[in-house]
Parts: sequence; C-alpha cells; structure tokens
Amino acid sequence: MKLFTKTMTLTTLALSLTLGAYATEASTTELLKPLISYTSTKDAKNDIKAVYDEIKTAFGIVPEPIKGLSLNPAMLRNTWEMYKIMGSNQNFSPKTTTMMRYLVAEANHCEYCVGFNKGMMLNVFKMSEDEINALQKDPSSAKLDNKQKAMLLFMLKSTSHPEEVNQTDIDALKTLGWSEKDIMEGVKQATEMVATSLFIDTFKIQ
Repeated sequence: MKLFTKTMTLTTLALSLTLGAYATEASTTELLKPLISYTSTKDAKNDIKAVYDEIKTAFGIVPEPIKGLSLNPAMLRNTWEMYKIMGSNQNFSPKTTTMMRYLVAEANHCEYCVGFNKGMMLNVFKMSEDEINALQKDPSSAKLDNKQKAMLLFMLKSTSHPEEVNQTDIDALKTLGWSEKDIMEGVKQATEMVATSLFIDTFKIQ
C-alpha cells in the first residue's frame, strides 16, 4: 500500500490546483445539474459516510463521480476498495497511470477527467503544456522508461483496438518484466477509465 499512499499524497497536493484549473476551463460554459441525485458529503450517514471519510483522507475531498455511486452504498464501497487495490501495485508508476487516464479521457471526451489528470501532469509531474500536447498527438513520445512506456501503449491499445491485441503484445510485456497479473491489472485500470468517462458523461457529472 506504500505506492497507493504516496500517490494519494501527490493527488492531495495537486487537487486544489487541478480542480481550480478545471473550474476555470468550465466557467465559459453553463454548468449542468447532474441527471441523478446523490448524497453530498454534508448529508452522508452510516456506510456512505464511512466511505466518504476514507476518500477525504486520501484525496482531501470526495470527487463528484464517486459521489454518484452513493445511490448504491455497497457499490460505492466495492468501487473504492477496487481503487485502493489498483493503486497498490508498485510496478506501475503514478506518472504512467496518470498519462493513461488523461489519454483515455481525451479519447472519450470526458472533460472532467481530462481536467483532473491534466492538472496532475502539470502540477505533480511538472510536465509542460508542450509535452502534454506532444503526448496527446503521439503517446509514444511519453518521457517514460521502456518498461513503463510499453505498458502505457498497451493499456491504450486495450481501450482503442482490443481486437488487435495478440500474444506478441503479451510476450513483449513479459520480456520487459511485467507479470500476467500486472498486465491484467493494467487493462483493468484502462477499461475502468473508459467506464468512468461514460458514467460521468451520461449523468452530466461536473
């Protein structure tokens, strides 16, 4: 859990700047009311409050998309536990997974997720606007070591062209030191990002 804790600490440090940047970008358009009603942090009780308290300890706030799951407290708890598990694999660098989330969000036109992860790249990983623009145009330009870059590109392939994934892709990752468990978790993280983007956009969560 050390990497998860470190990642959450980085997230907490950048979160206010990230959300501030996102709010600035969104201020030029009318903010829509979400299509579903969910529990605010102020009104949270019992099981929902317990999960919100854990998330606040990790992030500093409870992000709106996670609040959307409060309509089903068991799903909220299970999703939060899954996020903690995914964040605990020390083989994935936080920069790699942030790049993945940003690129998947861009491909799925999820403004909330784009703003959050772009803020992470700018404020936590000190990437320049030029570097981010280059990454968006060509993910292979990512300033990562070969192992991390290979996983980044594989995660992106799993969400854009899954039908093209083959044994050669898996073997290449194994050669670089990734286990089948790592590979499975990488795909889970990437496809979860797709699902999150669709969830946010469907219910107009901002």
